[in-house]
Amino acid sequence: MKSLIYQIYYDRNSEKLLDPGLIPLSNADNQRPDWYELWVIKKFLENENLSDDTWYGFLSPKFHAKTGLPAEDIYSFINKVDSNTDVVMISYSWDQLAYFINPFEQGDLFHPGLMKCSQEFSDLMGIDLDIPTFVGHSGNSAFCNFIIAKPAYWKKWLELASALFDLVEKGKESLAKELGGMISYGSVRNKAPLKTFVQERFPSLILSSNEFNTSSLDISHTPVFRRLFDETPRTRRLLQTCDSLKSEYSKSKYPDLLTAYWKIRALIPRKF
Repeated sequence: MKSLIYQIYYDRNSEKLLDPGLIPLSNADNQRPDWYELWVIKKFLENENLSDDTWYGFLSPKFHAKTGLPAEDIYSFINKVDSNTDVVMISYSWDQLAYFINPFEQGDLFHPGLMKCSQEFSDLMGIDLDIPTFVGHSGNSAFCNFIIAKPAYWKKWLELASALFDLVEKGKESLAKELGGMISYGSVRNKAPLKTFVQERFPSLILSSNEFNTSSLDISHTPVFRRLFDETPRTRRLLQTCDSLKSEYSKSKYPDLLTAYWKIRALIPRKF
């Protein structure tokens, strides 16, 4: 398998952040900044013929700052995965993937209304998924499009991206207005449309069907999100256990594993 892993940049400042081991992908004209990385990835996929023997990735300029991973670590991991693997997950915000039942619950904490809108969009797409009960973990969920995958995954991603784009741009439904509405993130000053955070959760929508085989690049040695959790060895161990329990439950559907997850989660102090 070949690897074409791109790193998006928007201007000279973000270009300076690029890893020399990745392929620069310019979005300098940034025609639709309100769509963030969805715009440039969507345009790439619409205009390029993907090769079945190639891994593709589209990472943000902040990838190294968020994960601490150099390009060499990504290539090394990809070269070692089983040949049946379709998607490689890079578990940025591993602690939040572990703690919350899924990224939609996590998102609804920071962006109220995200779960409701995600469910409505999922229903429109004909995805058979009850989002509140979906069990997400480092093997079927990711943030920030930190995904390296074969073309079949990206074709599914493009279907969702095109549908979301058309819904928001052309739709007259209340959902279209909600998705286009501005919400705060990170701080009161930072604002982005809700659609931004829905598209970040496309991996969960796509991988919930279990159609693709995944492998996860474990970075649970990186710091926890201190706005939510205390950085202690105990907290780290409990979070890692939560992710393991959810992952095993997703494979076996053995209910005691999910019960154990909820019990372990209850032991983890959360700041808000």
